[in-house]
Amino acid sequence: MTDTAGFLSPVKGKVAVFHGELYRARPAVGLWPCVELLPEPGRPAPEGLTPREAADGSVGYPVPLERLEAWYAVTWTFRWHGEPFECTAATPTTLSGNYLGSDEHFAKAHLKRRVIGYRGVFPRDEVTELEQHRKDLLQPRRALVQRLAEVDHFRPRTYAVHRGRTYPAAAEADASGLIALTTGGDRPEDLVADPRDPSGERFLAAPEQLDAWYRMHWTFRWKGGPFDAVGTVDGRIKGIYTGGSWGFADSWQLTDETDLYGYTRYTVQAGLKGVTDLEQHHTDLLANQ
Repeated sequence: MTDTAGFLSPVKGKVAVFHGELYRARPAVGLWPCVELLPEPGRPAPEGLTPREAADGSVGYPVPLERLEAWYAVTWTFRWHGEPFECTAATPTTLSGNYLGSDEHFAKAHLKRRVIGYRGVFPRDEVTELEQHRKDLLQPRRALVQRLAEVDHFRPRTYAVHRGRTYPAAAEADASGLIALTTGGDRPEDLVADPRDPSGERFLAAPEQLDAWYRMHWTFRWKGGPFDAVGTVDGRIKGIYTGGSWGFADSWQLTDETDLYGYTRYTVQAGLKGVTDLEQHHTDLLANQ
C-alpha cells in the first residue's frame, strides 16, 4: 500500500496526473477551467508548462483539462480499536485522525475533544484498514465546461434574423433607426456596410428588413433572492441582484459594483448547485419598433 506520509498520495487534498506523474493540484484562479500543478520542493518542473506566481507568492504550472490524465480529491480512512477515523496527518510512525464514529463513551475515554467531535494520534502498528478514497474532479469539471459553453455562459445576447439567417446584433437601434448586425464572412447585398466598423463585418438593417430581432437573457434565484445572469466567473454564475431589499444584500454580503452610469448594483458569483429557478427569457425587440 502507498505510504500516506509520502508525496505521491497526500493525506488530504487534490491530485492531478500529468504525463504519468502525480502532482498536488488546485484550480487555476483567473485561468478557469485550467488546473495548476504544484511540484513539491526539489522536484523538476512539469515539462512544457509555464510557471505562474499566485497572489500568495506560491508558484504553479497551469495546464488545460484536456492534457490531464486524471484530477481527483484524496482522503484516507482507517480504524483504531475497531472505530473509524478520517486521516488528517501522517508521520513515519503515527497517523492522526478525526473520529467518524458515534460511541461517546469510547471518544471520551481515548480521544481529545475538538470544537466539533474528537481526534487522536495513533501508532501505525495499531492502525487497521487504512484505505484511500478518491473523488473524481476531472469529469465533473469537463461536464460543467460543456454545459456553460452550450448556454454561452448565461450571458445576455441580442440576435437578428435576416433572410432566414441569424446574426449577433446590437441591442438598440442607432440614431437613424438602423440596427447593426455582425455578419462575419457574409456580405448581404441589400444591407449597408456600417461605416463605423473598420473590420467590414458589420452591416446595418432597417427593422422592416428583419424577420426577427430579439434579446435572450437568463434569470435565477440564489438564497431566495432574484438575479439577472450576466455571465460566469471561474465556472460560477454571476448575477445582478434585482430585488429591493438592502437587508438581503447585506446579510448575504453581496458585492457592490458601480456600473457605467455611476449606479451601485449588487452582484453574486454562485455555484450552479446553489442556484434555483434558472430560466431563459426571450424579448421581442421588433414589437417595440
